[in-house]
Amino acid sequence: MDAKAVDFVQYNVTDLETAIPFYRDTLGLEMEEHLEEFGWAEFAARPTTLALNELDSEADSEPGPGGAAVALAVDDVESAVEEISEDGQAVFQEPIDTGVCDMATVADPDGNPIVLHHRQDGTAGRRDPFQ
Repeated sequence: MDAKAVDFVQYNVTDLETAIPFYRDTLGLEMEEHLEEFGWAEFAARPTTLALNELDSEADSEPGPGGAAVALAVDDVESAVEEISEDGQAVFQEPIDTGVCDMATVADPDGNPIVLHHRQDGTAGRRDPFQ
């Protein structure tokens, strides 16, 4: 596996509808996407994207020691998860297909979450870091 770029940095939040106004209005970040059905919002935080993920007790792990996760772009999420698993690291969330991307969450040796991410349009990193 070769990570190609940082696609986004993610914070898990307990209430997305409370978190959005803080990041948008208080911090002044531009909200680029809000997917209510997934409990997900993305903000422009140039040169990357800050994503908020509302915790779902059935699907998500608790925030890691640092409270954040980095999402690394990979070519094949399933193969990357296999490689991480074979290396003895934990898998917090098995690969899922959201219709826009494939993603999974694994642990580093200290238990910090790392999102393995592949956009189905083939792009990696911030879509346009100069806007």
